[in-house]
Amino acid sequence: MYNLLRRLFSTTGMPLILLISPAGTLAQDWPHSTKDELLDSVTVTGERPALNTSTTITTLSGDRLDRLKGGGLAEIIHSVPGVSMLKTGATIAKPVIHGLHSNRILILNNGIRQEGQQWGSEHAPEIDPFIAKRITVVKGAETIRFGPDAMGGVVIVEPSELDRKSGINGEINLAGAANGRSGVASAMLGGGWKNLPGWGWRVQGTLRRAGNFRSADYYLENTGLKESNFSAATGYTGKKISTELYFSHFGTNIGIFQGSHIGNLTDLQARLENGRPPEDGKFSYEIGVPRQQISHDLLKLKGTLRLSPAAKLNLQYGFQHNHRREYDLRRGGRIGIPSMDLTISTQTLDVYIEHTSGGKWKDIAGINSLFQVNNTETGTFATPLIPNFDHYGGGLYLIRRLIRDRYELEAGLRYDYKYLDALGYDRELRLYGGTRQFHNVSASLGGVWRPAPGWDFRSNLGMAWRPPSVNELYSNGLHHGTASYEIGDSTLESEQGYKWITTASWHNDKLSVALTGYLHWFRNFIYLEPAMKYITTMQGSFPTFNYRQTNARFAGLDLSTAFSISRAFEYELKGSLVRARDTRWGRFLPWIPSDRISNALTWQITSGRSQQTVPAIYLSLQYEHVARQTRYEPESDFALPPGSYQLWNLEAGAAWKHGNHQLKVTVSALNLGNTLYREYMNRLRYYAHDMGRNIAIRVTYRF
Repeated sequence: MYNLLRRLFSTTGMPLILLISPAGTLAQDWPHSTKDELLDSVTVTGERPALNTSTTITTLSGDRLDRLKGGGLAEIIHSVPGVSMLKTGATIAKPVIHGLHSNRILILNNGIRQEGQQWGSEHAPEIDPFIAKRITVVKGAETIRFGPDAMGGVVIVEPSELDRKSGINGEINLAGAANGRSGVASAMLGGGWKNLPGWGWRVQGTLRRAGNFRSADYYLENTGLKESNFSAATGYTGKKISTELYFSHFGTNIGIFQGSHIGNLTDLQARLENGRPPEDGKFSYEIGVPRQQISHDLLKLKGTLRLSPAAKLNLQYGFQHNHRREYDLRRGGRIGIPSMDLTISTQTLDVYIEHTSGGKWKDIAGINSLFQVNNTETGTFATPLIPNFDHYGGGLYLIRRLIRDRYELEAGLRYDYKYLDALGYDRELRLYGGTRQFHNVSASLGGVWRPAPGWDFRSNLGMAWRPPSVNELYSNGLHHGTASYEIGDSTLESEQGYKWITTASWHNDKLSVALTGYLHWFRNFIYLEPAMKYITTMQGSFPTFNYRQTNARFAGLDLSTAFSISRAFEYELKGSLVRARDTRWGRFLPWIPSDRISNALTWQITSGRSQQTVPAIYLSLQYEHVARQTRYEPESDFALPPGSYQLWNLEAGAAWKHGNHQLKVTVSALNLGNTLYREYMNRLRYYAHDMGRNIAIRVTYRF
């Protein structure tokens, strides 16, 4: 979908400055800094943004993205201000944008909306980041373009455009890390055919392996992983017609921290009080139970027909097949039989037309449709957490945009219909489920204003909605990955939200500043609340959580600055805060990210001689402070929020270029002081600490 998105969403926009983070981000394009690329909403030099919108966007690409690859998608975009992670132990993470996650964040994988079992907090996106040429984070509500799941934001993962030139090009990525003794190898090849002008192709594959990770004091047993992914694409571009065929497979086997599954209530309460396992553990590559085994296949067909110089018709079909198996401690010869075995198939069809009139007005009108079937495989000898269900949906939308030299105006309107038919049996073998129908209207209004060189203001007000997902309605059982017992509410109504987000940015040759503020009001906001009760099953004793609904208000700020002290030194600062409150009962909401701020000082040198063979070198030191979450209700959680923590990170790198060949080497030390800490947004913080020191090396070679 790269060609379609690039042609559809062509406007100016620029990423926020990036700092070194626990994933290892730098602010400037390495090996040299380009001031035009420092602030959101300012022109990206030599690139087109992924999305034409009046809301706030941040794009990771080029050298910035190279230094982050090696982890999961959430770890990569964690460097963006306003984005955090909802983690489950050391190996599973999903993105959180302005305090929202899961079914409120839409992920586009090569133009196709990612559809799996994303409702789970420990269900990480089944996407290989090595396929991405750039990753864009949209912080505003984008339900007009993409539907209800985008009410909290959008993450767009785009591969490189197919190369239609004759010959072969490619890249190789290698990475290794001391913590977990992990290794990653990824390769990509692409090119065109001499005898078939206009045709291009690309193949890509990744292998990843890690053993037990370690906190500052002890090993986190059974936290290893294995991952194998591949993809292939081919396409044709002509004067009037463009087509593309794409297929990808993602496969992973992930261990869940063994210390989170505890046999009896007495031991569970003791573990919650201590906040760590009773033994130090040991290193191993073996993945036992509990664990997750997931495969995800994606097939995409797209086509573009140019109707006239001012109009294009776009059609895209996607098919996804997701198979999730979760294994736990079993008795009676059932070892090796999954406790949860879910298969979900999704078909999507998108048809939209673009029209430009007078060089000033751009209109987009389209239709989205979705057909989804989820089934629980038989033979698990366990009560499924969610029932079988069929899900149908469709939407109509219209977007009109006025583009002038110093300002842009945008308005959009959308209607969606959702149908859910669910049926299952609970622990007492009682039939439950039913049919639910949801429909609503979304709207947005926004604009961009550039009053003077270096200044950029953009503001957007979006009215969005989201129907409750199947787990929020019908969960009633043990959620193995989070070591919790979750109970849904079949009477939940649709969420309705209103988000106002505004970004002001300014830059000159020495200083860049970007400040984003937002307010997000919710009616019927759905959240997972600790029930302060425990339940004991054959698998052990677990804390219980209930899905609740209330009215809520979210507000926050994101800040990014960069100051060039001299040609060799640059200082960077970024920070974010979120305030969330239950406005119906005047209480704080659980699982809201803590305030955080980071500082980075970067030293770099580039030779005055030819850059063809002489390396560019940099060294960057970062300090990150994460505050304790003090905005919580007393005795409303199974353990108090952990204390604040500080992390020091160090990164160094060099790049060589000779003709069409380029080599980059990066060495990083994360959590340099080996700090023992716990992150509030980690679902397993009740039982263990986060990762300790990690020294990693990354090598990228392109030809």
